[in-house]
Amino acid sequence: MDTPNSTARTSALRTVLRRLVLGAFACTTLLIVLLVGMAVLGATGLSFDPHGYGIVLGILAAAILTPVALALWLLYRSMRRRGN
Repeated sequence: MDTPNSTARTSALRTVLRRLVLGAFACTTLLIVLLVGMAVLGATGLSFDPHGYGIVLGILAAAILTPVALALWLLYRSMRRRGN
């Protein structure tokens, strides 16, 4: 049942999926930047954080999210190569 309409639909679905992966990567990267910024502000004393939980949370969460962002980027790149 490979009709021209089904190939166009498959191509559109791949494009939407690729854009969703890119959007998830962008959100993850933005979150990493915000968490590292929170840690830097806490470490320099520009943010009121008497116990240092912001520094610990920022570094720990950024360390956890970095492999997720890398996996999303590699998935996006592999999906982009398959499309060409």
